[in-house]
Amino acid sequence: MGATNSPEAVTMKDGRQKYKTIKHYHEPSDLHELTFSCYRRITQLTNHEIREKLARSIDLAGEKWRFSLVAFVFMPEHLHLLVWPHDDQPAIDDYLRDVKLPVSVFQKAQLIAHRSRLLQRLTVPSGVDRGQFRR
Repeated sequence: MGATNSPEAVTMKDGRQKYKTIKHYHEPSDLHELTFSCYRRITQLTNHEIREKLARSIDLAGEKWRFSLVAFVFMPEHLHLLVWPHDDQPAIDDYLRDVKLPVSVFQKAQLIAHRSRLLQRLTVPSGVDRGQFRR
C-alpha cells in the first residue's frame, strides 16, 4: 500500500491556518493510532454522558467500517484510539466521521438544553456555516 499524503490544517496562535502534509502509511494488518482533539482543545470530555456517547459511537463506527478497537484513552480535551482495520483499503476518514459526528450532534443538543455559554464559543456565528460547530 505504501504512503499517501494528505494536507492537515493547523491553527496558529493568531488564528490563521496553515497546512502541513502528513504521510499516512497502511499495510494490510497494520494497527492505526488515531488521535483527535476537541475544538481549540477546550475541555469537553469530562462529562460521563459525552464519554458514554463517544464510546458507543466508536463501537458503531467500528462495526460499520470493520475496525476493531484495540485500545483507547479518553483525556479531558482529546482522545487516542488504537484500531485494527479488517479491510485492505480501510475507510479511515469515514470511520472517524462516524465516530465524531454523533457525539458533536449530541454535545450541541446538551449545550442548548443547559443554555451553556460554551455553545457560543463552539458555534459559527454567521455565514454559510452559521449555527454549525466550529472545526
